[in-house]
Amino acid sequence: MTFGEFRLNHIGKVRDTYTHPAFADMLVIVATDRVSAFDIVMTDGVLDKGRILTAMSDFWFKRLIGIVPTQEYGVVDLELPGPWIGRTSFAKRAEMFPVECVVRGYLAGSGLKDYQKTHTLFGHQQPAGLRLGSKLSEPVFTPTTKALEGHDEPITMDEVYNLIGREFGDELSRISSELYLAADQICTQSGIVLADTKFEFGLIEGEIVLCDEVLTPDSSRFWEEKSVMAGNPVQYDKQILRDWLEEVGWDKKPMPPQLPVQLLASLSIVYRVIYEQLTGLQLDDWPGASSSAYLGERDLGIGR
Repeated sequence: MTFGEFRLNHIGKVRDTYTHPAFADMLVIVATDRVSAFDIVMTDGVLDKGRILTAMSDFWFKRLIGIVPTQEYGVVDLELPGPWIGRTSFAKRAEMFPVECVVRGYLAGSGLKDYQKTHTLFGHQQPAGLRLGSKLSEPVFTPTTKALEGHDEPITMDEVYNLIGREFGDELSRISSELYLAADQICTQSGIVLADTKFEFGLIEGEIVLCDEVLTPDSSRFWEEKSVMAGNPVQYDKQILRDWLEEVGWDKKPMPPQLPVQLLASLSIVYRVIYEQLTGLQLDDWPGASSSAYLGERDLGIGR
């Protein structure tokens, strides 16, 4: 294939999607080092983040395929522009469901805020006395909208049914919970707690498939198991970014503040640590190498 035949299809918060005439039924997905919080993309990038997201999704796709088919065709490392190596994958085209499938096993984030306000978890009754890090009696499916712009909003199952129908709604809930339980078991073997995560699904020839990224620090909350037991979860995800943005009083609207160098370095370390601890693999063995954050520049001789 020639680089000039790549055509930019879509720019997401983190991933750039391309097409290529040699693969008409495929999308070429490039995970950049961009980082977002509160649905806004920051102006700074996190070194090696795209490589780690690609490596982690590949790890999970291979382990969860027995539960549900996946969109991923494979990771591509050959004959690509240098910055793309290690952060590029092929995916089959899918008709995406307009629902984000969030599963919560522990109380944290927006779930904690809702519990403190309503004493429920987005309408699901919960016992009194729960706090940050409390384990729920069973995983709770809390779907959200999939906003093209702005913030994703929690929705009820009735609203899910209105969007995609009862059969698909119930099936996405079932599959999401099954994926969460399987992933949590794998995490536990590495001393990690999977507090919550988000899945996305689509249809390929009428069959539900797992799409987009899977169980990465961007889409999940990972905690050190020992710290959860002690009541003060150590977090291996981008929560440190959210916390910093809250502390500086950002209004969660464009333009976001410039991120401190030390915060960016800490994020890069956190992403690397969770990848290596969870998978038992070394990032240095994954294809590609970076000397600076790749933000998705399109000046690589690639068509537009």
